[in-house]
Amino acid sequence: MGWFSRKTNSGDDAPRNGQAAQDLTQADLVRDQLAQSAEHDLGVRANGPFDESEVDGIGERLDAGSLWIPLIPEAQVQFTGDRRTGQLLGLVYAIDGSALQIQAFAAPRSRGLWDAVRGDIMTSIASQGGTSQVVEGEFGPELHARMPVPDSTSLAPHRFIGIDGPRWLLRATLYGKAGGDDEAAHELLEIVRQVVVARGQSPHPPRELLPLSVPQPAKRERS
Repeated sequence: MGWFSRKTNSGDDAPRNGQAAQDLTQADLVRDQLAQSAEHDLGVRANGPFDESEVDGIGERLDAGSLWIPLIPEAQVQFTGDRRTGQLLGLVYAIDGSALQIQAFAAPRSRGLWDAVRGDIMTSIASQGGTSQVVEGEFGPELHARMPVPDSTSLAPHRFIGIDGPRWLLRATLYGKAGGDDEAAHELLEIVRQVVVARGQSPHPPRELLPLSVPQPAKRERS
């Protein structure tokens, strides 16, 4: 209560008030450290994927709207979309029987989304007759799942990975060979590390898919 009350300083009170000032300083330092820790947890990192504020421009990446993506010569890149609305829903890298789907979603400023989204994915998988478990991976907790194959009784391995960043969630899904092969998965996760999320300042409700666009081919200079 003494921190908020006004008192006239006197010689007797000087040591006590000095201690209070020291306590306040320590409290401020603790708050600053907690704020920095929270900021780090939400995506300010030494390794990618990165926020656009963490890189010096787009560099050698391709501009796909909310995602700046690396050009991987040995990979095919396809965009998935909703035929009815024409909205692009994600992009897929395909390499040697492995596939990586990448999507970016809006998230609140104050907290990440992956913990909640991961639980929703587990519920959805179970409702389809699949199984899943949480495993600690390269980017933190991820889901290793076995999903029903359409028109079949077999199950196919999938990995669902989420990375919380500043006001965004990047979701990566591995399937095909990379769904169950660690070496193949690692190759695709190196692509994820090169991705930059360009969320922009436009308002988006949490969990809304951030807009994508198909990169335009580079223009050749005339000689």
